[in-house]
Amino acid sequence: MKNLLSLCATAALSALLGSAALAEGSLYFGLSGEPRTLDTKVNAGAPARTIRLAIHRGLLNYGTTGELSPELAESFEVSADALSYTFRLREAKFHDGTPVTAADVKATLDYLTAEASTATYKAELSVIDTIATPDERTVVITLKKPFVPFPHYLALPESAILPASWIAANAETPDAAPIGAGPFRFVTWERGREVVVEKFDGYYKPGKPAVDEIHYVFYGDENTRVNAIRSGDVDIIDYVPWKDAAALEQDPAITLDSVGGPFMMLQFNTKEGPFADPRVRQAVSYAIERSAIINTAFNGRGTPLWGIAVPEGTMGWSEAAANHFSHDPEKAKALLAEAGYPDGFEARLLSTAQYGFHQNTAIAVQAELAKIGIKLTLDLPDWAGRMAKNTAGDYDVLVAGTAGDITDPDWLSNFFYGGETLVRLNNSAWFNDAEINALLDEGRTTLDPAKRAEVYDRFVQRALETSPFVFLMWRDQSFAVRDTVEGFKNLPGFLTFQSGITVEDVVLK
Repeated sequence: MKNLLSLCATAALSALLGSAALAEGSLYFGLSGEPRTLDTKVNAGAPARTIRLAIHRGLLNYGTTGELSPELAESFEVSADALSYTFRLREAKFHDGTPVTAADVKATLDYLTAEASTATYKAELSVIDTIATPDERTVVITLKKPFVPFPHYLALPESAILPASWIAANAETPDAAPIGAGPFRFVTWERGREVVVEKFDGYYKPGKPAVDEIHYVFYGDENTRVNAIRSGDVDIIDYVPWKDAAALEQDPAITLDSVGGPFMMLQFNTKEGPFADPRVRQAVSYAIERSAIINTAFNGRGTPLWGIAVPEGTMGWSEAAANHFSHDPEKAKALLAEAGYPDGFEARLLSTAQYGFHQNTAIAVQAELAKIGIKLTLDLPDWAGRMAKNTAGDYDVLVAGTAGDITDPDWLSNFFYGGETLVRLNNSAWFNDAEINALLDEGRTTLDPAKRAEVYDRFVQRALETSPFVFLMWRDQSFAVRDTVEGFKNLPGFLTFQSGITVEDVVLK
């Protein structure tokens, strides 16, 4: 942190002195919150990812169509047994001017999978057995076993490639000033206000980026954020509040770029107490009228979710599974009685006051569950506090709004898998089911697509039986973009939270 603050002070002065020269090429991006960290290995939420996707690149990333896109790796090959991946690196530079080499790739992957690593996707990347670097531009990764989604995990922002020298100097201080190989280099972080990045002239894509600098300005209050885009104080905002979506759509100077894919759900602390019983969790699913959530928190903009959040047309989806539950308060009461809670019980519902849709979802859930005797006390810290309690398992039930991180069905593992890590961002705390774990392991290692689809069908049935989550609704996710901006794109489906990668394509008119 000391290194970061020192660099910020120097860079802030430089930015001030040079601001006149940069003003014509400045993009102002209004973010819904200030990241708690820019540590590349940690998924710290959408605002952090948005900034980091301007600074960093991985071997692969997701492109604008949602497909895997070659980035620092210009190509890769997979062996017939799916155990060996050979990556050929393109000529690219880090922001300190040093070339991106195979040694940097190896150092990064070793860093992410080290025994003491706190990387969000450490478990997934730990399938790596060996990493060979036959020359500066070739990396050969051998896996311990076939792992079908492996390239997808390399495409996540948390798998960005870092200079080996940066890792050596900052492994113990991951919030040190970041150095990446992306289109923009880090300049300064003014706490409570903004992060500034500026164009990196050595970026490996000719002609990109087209803007000189980006100011990522923090607007924790959603009304202030909306007013900023309306007045032209910023050019783009994330997390357009649903109450303002219709009005922004009518503004001729603004485009509302919306995609479906994210979902709202409830997570449970399953360690002990009522929510340790799957019958209680099923009762919650039957008790909640989904339209109450959609109308209260999303101004009617959403689709009820009565099963598991598996997108239609992907492995595991079926009409029956998608409509497994229904609104049936009497059945909910019967399940509570069967579980030993005929008169209901009291519990604490964690959400946040920082995002209106989170708070309003909590209020609607509280009202719905009161009808079957479950009395919820609301816990509404700011987003940073909510995230800290989430990852500590400090809740009875939790409102979450999220999406799968990858487009492969193995995204489900990050939510449902138990095992060594029993408390993390996206799972229900301490949930651990041996049958679910085995099915997820089988899905990861099954190479035949038809057989793999059968595995996920079986997984969905078991997931419905155990119900570690209550899925509430599919929601739209929107960016508002002023008409002076071209090139920014909201990525499709689950990838909406990785849309920040498209700032490299932005042109200011």
